[in-house]
Amino acid sequence: MISTKLYTSRSHRRLAKVAGAVLAASLLIASPGAMALDKNQIIQMSKLGLDDKALVGAIDGSGDELQLTPEDLGELRLQGVSDKVIEHLKKSGRVSDTVKTTKVPKTTPKDVAPALGDGVAPAPAPADGETEEEKAERERIAKERDAEIVRKAEELNKEKAAAAQRDSKIEQVGRRLVEAEDLLDSNENMDGARIYLEFLSLNPEEGSENWYEAKFGLARALYQQGILSGASTPLLEVLLAGADKKHFGAAFKMLEDLTRKIGYRPPILEELTQLYIGDTSAEFQANFNYYMGKFFFDYNRSDLAIEFLTKVPKGSPDYPEALYVMGIARLDPSVNDTAGALYNFQNAIIAGESEPGGNQEILQLGYLALARTWYEVGLYDVALFYYQKIPNASSRNAEATFETSWTYFLKNDYKRALGIFHTLHSPYYSQWYYPDLYILEATVYVNLCKFPQAKIALAEFQKRFLDKQPRLNEYLTTTTEPKAYWEAMMGIKTLKADSPLPRMFAEAVLDDTEFYNTYTVVQNLQNEKAALQANVSSLGEFGQSVLDRVDEQLNTKIEEGGILVQQKLSELDKELTDWDLKATQISFDIESEDKRQLEAQLLNKAPVVAKADTGTTFLIVADDWQAWDFEGEYWIDEVPNYRSSLRTECIEQ
Repeated sequence: MISTKLYTSRSHRRLAKVAGAVLAASLLIASPGAMALDKNQIIQMSKLGLDDKALVGAIDGSGDELQLTPEDLGELRLQGVSDKVIEHLKKSGRVSDTVKTTKVPKTTPKDVAPALGDGVAPAPAPADGETEEEKAERERIAKERDAEIVRKAEELNKEKAAAAQRDSKIEQVGRRLVEAEDLLDSNENMDGARIYLEFLSLNPEEGSENWYEAKFGLARALYQQGILSGASTPLLEVLLAGADKKHFGAAFKMLEDLTRKIGYRPPILEELTQLYIGDTSAEFQANFNYYMGKFFFDYNRSDLAIEFLTKVPKGSPDYPEALYVMGIARLDPSVNDTAGALYNFQNAIIAGESEPGGNQEILQLGYLALARTWYEVGLYDVALFYYQKIPNASSRNAEATFETSWTYFLKNDYKRALGIFHTLHSPYYSQWYYPDLYILEATVYVNLCKFPQAKIALAEFQKRFLDKQPRLNEYLTTTTEPKAYWEAMMGIKTLKADSPLPRMFAEAVLDDTEFYNTYTVVQNLQNEKAALQANVSSLGEFGQSVLDRVDEQLNTKIEEGGILVQQKLSELDKELTDWDLKATQISFDIESEDKRQLEAQLLNKAPVVAKADTGTTFLIVADDWQAWDFEGEYWIDEVPNYRSSLRTECIEQ
C-alpha cells in the first residue's frame, strides 16, 4: 500500500523547494555577512507559503537590525503570520516596548534594490522631500511588486493543489497494484500491465516500494505475454535496484530467458557484479556466477569469464558446461593456458558422465574440444582417440569424421585416410559441404603414385564445386543489400523459394552455428512483434514505443544476419579459389611425377602391377544401411573401421 508518511514528506520537500526560491527572491542583501529583513518581508514570506521553520531561520540569519514594536507584532498576526513565529520574535529579543524610528535616506527609483531571484523586488520606502514624480514612481513600483507577490502566491497554490491531486491519484492507483498482481496470476497480462503503466505514468518516487512492485509487475506482464524486448527495460531497473530486493531472483530468471531467446545482454549488465549476493541461496549464487561468466565470455573478456565460472560449484546443474566454457576461455590467446583448458575439458566430461543418463551435449562437446586441442599441438593419435568418442548417430558425427580424415592424412596413415574419404563420399554425408575432401584424396593418390585415381578425384572436385562457383560469384556480385541475402536464405530454408545460387552453398550457410543463432533471435523477435501488434492498443503510447523498438531491433538483426550470410558465402567463394589453386598445383605434380615414374618403370625389369579394387552391392533392408551404387554397400556403424587396401605404385629409382 502507499505510505501516507512517504508522500507527505515528498510534498513537504517540494513545497520547501518552491518556498526556498521565493525566500531568495524576497530578501535584500544588506551586507556581505547578513540578510536585511523587515516586517513587510516576513508578511510576504508567510503569504507565499514559507513554513515556520524556514521563517525562523530567516529571522535568525537577518542580523541585529531587525527590531519590531508591539504594533508590528499585531500587524504580523493580522496578516496571518503564525503565533510560533511571533513568539520566536519575542524570545529572540526582536520586539521593543516603543516604536523604533529610523531616518530613511532619500531614494530615487534608480536607487531601488534590483529584482532578485524570481523578479520580486522590495517596495521602495518614501524619502524626505519626495517630489510628485518620485512618489508616483514609488507607488507604481509598489503596485507592481504587490501584483507579482499575488501572482506567485497563486502559482504556488496551484502547484500545491496539483501536487496534492497527484499524490491522491498515486495513492488511489497504488491500492490497485494488488489487483494487477492477481490479474497476472490469472494470465490476464495486458489488463495487469495497464494498471502498472497508469501507476508509473504518475511518476511515483523512484526506489519506493510501490515503484519497485510496479516495475517488476510490468516486466512480468510483458514477459508472460511474450513481449520480451518490452520487458527488458523495467526488468533491468528491478535487477539494478539490488540483490536484497524481493523480486531479484525471479527477475534474474527472466533475464536468463531474455538472453537465451533474443540475445539480450547489454553491457550495463556488468553492473550486476557490483551487487552483494552473499545473502542469497547457494543455488542462486551458482546460477548467477555461471550467467556472468557466460556474459563476459560472449564479450571476449576471457579473464573475467574464468573468474566467475570458477565459482560455479561441483554439483550445480551448470557445473559441466561451466567447465567446458572455461576450457574454451583458457584457449584464448590472451590467456594461453592449453594445459588448463585440457584439464577443464576432461573434468567437464567427468561431470557430464556423472549426471543421470549422462549429459550427451557436454560429453560430445568435451570430446571434440579435447580432440581439436590435441590435434593443434600435433599429438594426432590422442586426437583420434577422442574423435572416435563421437557417436555415429550424433549430429556432430560428420564434423568429427571429416576432421578425423585430416588427422590420418597429416600423420601419413593413407590407408585409414582413404577409408574415411570412402565413408564421407557415402549418402549419409552427401548434404555436408567438404570440398577439400577431394583435394586431400587426390594428394594421397599422388603420394601413392596412383595418378589416374588422383585425376578422377580432381575431376570430381571440378564437377561438384568449381563448375558451380561462377553462379556463386555472380550472386555475390549482383546482390548488394544484406536484407536480400537474408530473405534468400529464408526462402531456401522454408522451401518457399527456389535457391538463387547452387543449393550446396546455401546449405553450407544454413548449417553454420552462428547463422542458426541469429535465425533463432530473428524468429523470437518476429513472434514478439506479432504479440505486440495484437496488444498495442491495450498498452497505449508505451506499447507503440516498444513496438517501434522491437521493429528496429528486428530490422537490425536481419541486417546483421544478411551481412553474416554475405560473409559466409564470400568465405566459401574464397576457399574454393584457394582449393582451385591447390588442385592446379596437384595437376602439375601429377604430370611431372607421372613422367618420372614412367622413366623409372622403364628401368625396372619387374614392375608391380596393381590389382583393381572392386566392390559389390547387395539388396539388404536395414534401418542403418544404405545402398552405395558405385563403391559397394556399408553400414553406419562401420564408419570408423574402413581402411583402404591400396598399395603404393611408386617405383624408387
